[in-house]
Amino acid sequence: MMRQAKILAVDDEPDFEALLKQRFRREIRSGDFAFRFARHGEEALTVLAEDPEIELLLLDINMPVMDGLTLLSELQKRQLAVRAIIVSAYGDMGNIRTAMNRGAFDFVTKPVDLSDLEITVRKTLDDIARVRELDRRRAVAERARTNLSRYFSPNLAGLLAERDEPLGPVRRETVAVLFADIVGFTRMAESMAPEDVVTLLREFHERMAEEIFACGGTIEKYIGDAIFAVFGLLDKAPDDAAKTLTCAHRMLGTLDVWNQERERHGQPTLAVGIGVNYGPAVVGDVGSKQGLSFTVIGDTVNTASRLQGLSRELAVPLVVGDALVAAIARENQAESKRLLEGLQDHGERTLRGRSAPIRIWSWQSTGSTR
Repeated sequence: MMRQAKILAVDDEPDFEALLKQRFRREIRSGDFAFRFARHGEEALTVLAEDPEIELLLLDINMPVMDGLTLLSELQKRQLAVRAIIVSAYGDMGNIRTAMNRGAFDFVTKPVDLSDLEITVRKTLDDIARVRELDRRRAVAERARTNLSRYFSPNLAGLLAERDEPLGPVRRETVAVLFADIVGFTRMAESMAPEDVVTLLREFHERMAEEIFACGGTIEKYIGDAIFAVFGLLDKAPDDAAKTLTCAHRMLGTLDVWNQERERHGQPTLAVGIGVNYGPAVVGDVGSKQGLSFTVIGDTVNTASRLQGLSRELAVPLVVGDALVAAIARENQAESKRLLEGLQDHGERTLRGRSAPIRIWSWQSTGSTR
């Protein structure tokens, strides 16, 4: 069903009202057009305040109380989203330029050619409809982006909203990977109400995700209390390894602050285990046309997960694969090298599910994360 066009005619000549009602009688009778009338600019502003759905003005220039050009200035000042067609006998170039500079959409001179007026009205309404549709599409796109951002990292949500196939074919990339979870969460959840478990997870995920996004990471997925994040996935940079280790430190610092809040409220403190690694992985969409899932898989990912699990055995909050340490060292930047200070070398370890051992490092927080 076509939307009714609401039109306000602002003219102090009573004949103009009769002229419009006669010319557009079919549209008025069918409900396509709805006219309101005002005798000067101040009255027009009152009508617009009463009916904000009015979208088109037919506006004379020479009127008492407030003339048409002054009304155009008021419309701009109040940022009222209404189009104006000047219908006036004062059709000299100075008035036309002033009207256009103050936001008028078109100009019809008196005595009025009714055919020309009708064409101008319909053209203006078509343009209003086009702009309204663009606004609607922008609102839909923004709503889609907002909904996506509830479940994906901001950089990934942007790609999903803007492209049909944002990630392209499955391919091999060199990335940094981070796994983090709450130590003893399963045992903790046994004694908590389900609603409290969800609240805890939301608070944990929100705080950790903020640090991941701040360091340029992408959250691949949440797995219960665990977070799987990737760096260098969409916006690859030479310091992706350093960003990942920086993120791990920031996450632990955020947890320390949160634990202080929890202690003040009589809540138990939390500990986390984080594992980070660097190397090749296969990335891309997998699944069917009915449901695609973005994934990052490979030995680099599996190893990062094992390192995160190893944090329990070593009783440290952060375990780092040697590949990530080596990548940071290759950056040869003073700030990057400072990240490596405080790491403890544990030598080579054989991780569950891997035949070849890897060299591992750990970092012991000075806070209360364990």
